[in-house]
Amino acid sequence: MTTGIRSLGLNVGSGRPALVRAIRDGLSVAGVLLLITFFRVGGSPGYDFYAYWSVDPSDPYAVKEGFGAFHYAPPLVWLVGPLKAVPWPLAYWLWFAVLFAVLVWLARDWSLAWLAFPPVASELYHGNIHLLIGAALVLSMRWPIAYAFLVLSKVAPGVTALWWVVRREWRNLAIGLGSAGVIVAISFALAPESWFAWVNHISSESNQAFNLIPIPLLMRLPFAALVAIYAARTDRAWLLPIAATLALPLLWVHGLAILVATTPLWRMQARRRAAAISGAAVAPTAPAEAAT
Repeated sequence: MTTGIRSLGLNVGSGRPALVRAIRDGLSVAGVLLLITFFRVGGSPGYDFYAYWSVDPSDPYAVKEGFGAFHYAPPLVWLVGPLKAVPWPLAYWLWFAVLFAVLVWLARDWSLAWLAFPPVASELYHGNIHLLIGAALVLSMRWPIAYAFLVLSKVAPGVTALWWVVRREWRNLAIGLGSAGVIVAISFALAPESWFAWVNHISSESNQAFNLIPIPLLMRLPFAALVAIYAARTDRAWLLPIAATLALPLLWVHGLAILVATTPLWRMQARRRAAAISGAAVAPTAPAEAAT
């Protein structure tokens, strides 16, 4: 039994193979050094976060492109509005701490190792929300209401809701998409002009930068849907972050930070399989035990 559990990657104690520990520790050192390098040679820490901090709630889409441009749906203005109460750059460092805490929550003992993956270090440096999207995806597996953040932030990654459709988990689907719908309805009722301004903003958006992977969404979205469907049919929830990444409206390099969410979802699957193996091993002895 112990061998079966170890093969699923559940054994995180002293029995972990020395090679795996060495790889993790080596990547952790490299990751910390990479993050330090970003801050030493990078130009603008908090480049993306500044758009959240500086957004004008009365006219959130006044800045059309580049530094300070806010591209998210109107309800996200409510979320980031309170950030303006904290002065810059303290606000950025508080945001950095939040993102780092999310990284630790997602990856646990592999959190520093993930920093060796440049998109993750870049995500922390620029202060975007891809780690939060990954966290929302993980949380939605247990609390579907968390899915609203994923839909309202980037919209297109909502294709991962096919997980619930294929599995016929209609209640989770209703909660996940319904909660987003309720927020949209309230926001539209309060400020319909913001939604028209947002639609006009994203339809005219033409971001181009060196860290943009120039593959149009229309080419990526079908593959994202196929990955989500395959994940649902084979019970591989850890594939959903891949589908969500493929479905990002603009595929920035640091958008790949969503892939950190594969770690907890892989472990969830491993725990389920270990429980199934354990149950199968115990089941044949149950009648004999009952008879005694």
